[in-house]
Amino acid sequence: MPHIILLIADTELIEDTNYLRLGNELLTRDVSVDCCFMDSLAMRNSEIVADGFPLVEALQVDQPFPARASIDLGRADIVWTLTLGMRHSFLDKMQLLNCLKDQCQMINSLDALMHFKSKYFLASHGHVFQYPSSYASTSPVDLLNVMKQSGGRWIAKPPAGSLGRDIFLLTAEDPNARVILESMTGPESDQYCLIQTYVEEITQGEKRVLIANGKPVGQYLRQSNGDHRTNVSAGASTTLCDLTGDEMQYCERIGAFLADQGALFVGLDLAYPWVIEFNVVNPGGIQTIVSLGGVDPSKSIIDEIFRDY
Repeated sequence: MPHIILLIADTELIEDTNYLRLGNELLTRDVSVDCCFMDSLAMRNSEIVADGFPLVEALQVDQPFPARASIDLGRADIVWTLTLGMRHSFLDKMQLLNCLKDQCQMINSLDALMHFKSKYFLASHGHVFQYPSSYASTSPVDLLNVMKQSGGRWIAKPPAGSLGRDIFLLTAEDPNARVILESMTGPESDQYCLIQTYVEEITQGEKRVLIANGKPVGQYLRQSNGDHRTNVSAGASTTLCDLTGDEMQYCERIGAFLADQGALFVGLDLAYPWVIEFNVVNPGGIQTIVSLGGVDPSKSIIDEIFRDY
């Protein structure tokens, strides 16, 4: 019977998020599950520990967490990271988890957690999937010159941003373009800004596809509502959708690549044939699909990820 540890966010009350859906599904299987709080990770006498609790009954939304105790992560067969926790301690937590990589399986792999959400990673894998032409620099002048020389419309955003924040649709002729690029690279020009060619396909919406161990297991469509952003947090509308035959084959090919790299649970944002983003930390989508009247994909996610156990 495998022993699984879910690394989760510490909130005042239990929330309806991935750890609840996936944890409750795991509870119905012949497995042992502990939930541990990511930001409590520590080293104690050379062992990696965290505060947490055994999952013995289904988690309920808006209820307090069970009583906590220190749990030795080194005794687990699988550690599944469902949050990165506080940003300022990210590298320390990755280094602590790295101490466990020879003792247990990581979902997702540390390499995936470190790099696969990066826009740089996506831009460097054109042999696997299509990604908009991208440029990154701390120089607003260099970025503006690229826009002038190439023409057309561009998306400017932080390389590691999320939730639709600080994403701008620009042209070189926009009187605010220089100001925006200067703001994004900082007063000392020591912050990176990424610019990408705008892909027209995104006007038809962007599909969030959940991929578990290489297989698409659920999806929905996000469409912008008044601006260029398709993030739900930025007001985008959502509807259930299907994948076309071409999209399904494409996602399966990308999924096989991701699984080979240790990324077993991924949210893929697709404006076919363009890959817009990977979310490998805590992919949103389960709750959205359920709220839209779709089948909860939690069972399929667990089935696929643990099909070899």
